[in-house]
Amino acid sequence: MTLPSHGANPRQLYESLQLQVPDHLIDFSENSMPSGPPKAVKEHWGDWYAAASSYPDPDGRRLKKLLSEKHRTDQSQVLLGNGAAELMMTALRLFRGKEVGVIHPAFSEYERVIKANDGLVRHFYTNESTGWLPDDQEIEDFLSEPDRALFVCNPNNPTGIRLERHVLISWLTIAERSGSTLLLDEAFIDMAGEAYSLSDYTGSQSLIIFRSMTKMYSIAGLRLGYLLADAAAVKKIRPFLPHWNVNQIALLAGEAVIQDHAYTEKARDFIRKERLRITTALRQLDFKVSASEANYLLIQPSDPMQTEALWRSLLKEGLVLRHTYNYRGLDGRWLRAGIKCHEQNTQLIGAISRWAQ
Repeated sequence: MTLPSHGANPRQLYESLQLQVPDHLIDFSENSMPSGPPKAVKEHWGDWYAAASSYPDPDGRRLKKLLSEKHRTDQSQVLLGNGAAELMMTALRLFRGKEVGVIHPAFSEYERVIKANDGLVRHFYTNESTGWLPDDQEIEDFLSEPDRALFVCNPNNPTGIRLERHVLISWLTIAERSGSTLLLDEAFIDMAGEAYSLSDYTGSQSLIIFRSMTKMYSIAGLRLGYLLADAAAVKKIRPFLPHWNVNQIALLAGEAVIQDHAYTEKARDFIRKERLRITTALRQLDFKVSASEANYLLIQPSDPMQTEALWRSLLKEGLVLRHTYNYRGLDGRWLRAGIKCHEQNTQLIGAISRWAQ
């Protein structure tokens, strides 16, 4: 049995499990905002039709200007990508053959891009008993050696746990002294709040930040992300990307959504309320639920051995949660549930309640 390595691929999942696909599916395995893109995307969609026949600006200058203004950085410190995953694969060219750490559980692409660039993976593990937080001394010791890099996802995927800024700043300071690099994945930081980002440290030679625009703004199909780094690093990474790596529609959509501040605040407030509602309901059923600050939760029934039974039961009802068989340290004993619209979340709570009785 070969399961999809990522969420948001429900039909392949059902085929892998040899299950009949229900007439109606709710995909809790993907983590984009359930409300859909900001209204500006729909309002301008017809206008963008003509733009599809033109080559995009290979540097995406208008969008880069808006992003540099948002993060108060220079445009030379911003690099656009066809999703953050493309930029991770490309940026790891700088660490070919070097030792790169990964804090688990973690997004599986980290290991993939390290190995694709002939890097050596150093594994660091967290678990529920430590609040899903890594051993600080282990991380500091690792970063104290030169020419190393460390992937850090903040908030973490799949737990949603957010590291405090002072911890990240301490790690960065050590990396700066030794000549190592912090590879900071902030794909979900806007779900927690920009105040927790390390974007104000852009310019450090020991920091590369990866950002996604597809999660908060629900434009995953357009593939759009960016990285923030010092200008010298950006200059080194850019030649490894295709000349027109971001399409015209993605650039236009990015320019539109990045300016919709009201959407972001509303989305963050909605996620916070629904996350609390689901967490409360599941904990009343004796479930373990991670203290997530993102738009997903890591959950486990009172008997971890029943996790797969729960997963399969929900699949039969058309409720698709993310398995964790390919998350090191979780090994299928937990499920990740993305937060959807109010009615869909209610449906999930009801289905889990019936199963637990």
